[in-house]
Amino acid sequence: MGPAIRAGLAGTVIAAGIGLGAFNAWWMAAFIGIPLILAGLLIAPRPSRISGLTTFQAGVSDRFVPARVEALTRSTLANEDQQPTLVTATISPANDTSYRARWVTAMSRKDFQALADNPLTSLPPDRLPPREPRRSPDFGDHPGMRAVMYPAITVVAALAVLFAAGDVWRVSVRLPSIPVTASQTTAKAANLDARRDNMLRAIIEKLGSGAADNLLDLRFSDGGSDYGSVLNPTNGESTTVYINNGRDTYTIATPNTLRKTSTFTAGDVASIELTTIAERMAQQFRAVGNDGKLEDFQIKRSGPAKPIILTGKFNGPNTFPFPTTIQARPDGTVAELFDPADFAEAFKRAHQALELAGIAASEPVLTSFQIRGIVRNTPHLHASTIQNSGGVLIEFRSDHRKGEAVVVPGELPEVVDRSWGSSTPGFSFDEVSLTAFESVRRQAMHRGSLEPYESRAVDIEMSHETSDGRGLAIRIQLANVDAAAGTYSPTGEFLQPGTR
Repeated sequence: MGPAIRAGLAGTVIAAGIGLGAFNAWWMAAFIGIPLILAGLLIAPRPSRISGLTTFQAGVSDRFVPARVEALTRSTLANEDQQPTLVTATISPANDTSYRARWVTAMSRKDFQALADNPLTSLPPDRLPPREPRRSPDFGDHPGMRAVMYPAITVVAALAVLFAAGDVWRVSVRLPSIPVTASQTTAKAANLDARRDNMLRAIIEKLGSGAADNLLDLRFSDGGSDYGSVLNPTNGESTTVYINNGRDTYTIATPNTLRKTSTFTAGDVASIELTTIAERMAQQFRAVGNDGKLEDFQIKRSGPAKPIILTGKFNGPNTFPFPTTIQARPDGTVAELFDPADFAEAFKRAHQALELAGIAASEPVLTSFQIRGIVRNTPHLHASTIQNSGGVLIEFRSDHRKGEAVVVPGELPEVVDRSWGSSTPGFSFDEVSLTAFESVRRQAMHRGSLEPYESRAVDIEMSHETSDGRGLAIRIQLANVDAAAGTYSPTGEFLQPGTR
């Protein structure tokens, strides 16, 4: 096998080791990936001082050309039998003029000694040195380009195979396992209630009893490490109490911009059933097809002087469309994961948000009702509270208040009062028709020649728009396809292409 082929094969084997090790479980990297990489390195040709040199060969065949050696210089930089040797000789081809040549060849000790004893020899016709070399040869000419050529072939082959194969490296290996029951999902969280109690004790032991009244947040990780941040109300600084998975406790000074209004007390959280709430969070993810485990659980206020919120972060596949975090209240109420592109579900959430805001469905105080999907290619009608998260947004304005009601998948419904109101005309939720919204989407799908699955990538809104003179209208965009964008009447009749 030639060195170039060996170099290419070595690159392929090394790429296989890297690919299988990087894209799969640790045991595949340890038992398959690393051995393949080592095998590739062993296969790879390594350039030496005789790389590219022809091996000296003498003989007595009639075909061989007589030569008389005048000088020999053998390299002594290494102890190998084959060494670069500078030969000066007179070559006498049959039926041709003799010529004096100088070249470097790979010569064994035996051949060197034989020529030293008897300078008369003969050379194969295919290994004769040139009559007029371009330059006088030197030991420094070798190994020359071969010092980098073979490693370059190995590297290029490895990169080509590694990146061309793509997802081929990801191997799905199904090992025998015990089915995971619902109650086991939060078991690895190692009893959040006990960890909470242990953290509160550690905070008091490290920072004193007053620290229990100035908590900024508590966080528990799947790896077993726990964190508790505490505000020093005398200087505004904060300290984090850290408990590692070996249950050793440390304190770390941490930067802080929060104030006393963002703190809570140990009494506020001591009786919260954290493990139960974590299991309810996991149930929400299982309901939408994600059996991921809890990675992180945090307790903190949602803002200055705002309620305490519990947030769980779960892992999941890259294709999972829903958020990987979910909120809950201390009383055990857990936010729900829903698909806003299911208009019937979105309208139900809108009714609940209006009730939370204290607005009757018949009150003509709405200025905008927007539904935005959660899949990756969902367009943006305009900047809004749900432009990144998706969900349901209701903006309202009356003589005495102005604000919005927001329902986002994985988050607790929220009503935000922004300022005093005005007499701007609005519409009631009773005027918003689920049938009209469904009809508008069907028409937009047809106009944009979209596939059925693209119906989830929707941003649709009913609002007053003064710039186009249409007044109250439904505007829709789908899957970032311009032909699907359009403006419709509140009852679903097409008015014009585009949304502006």
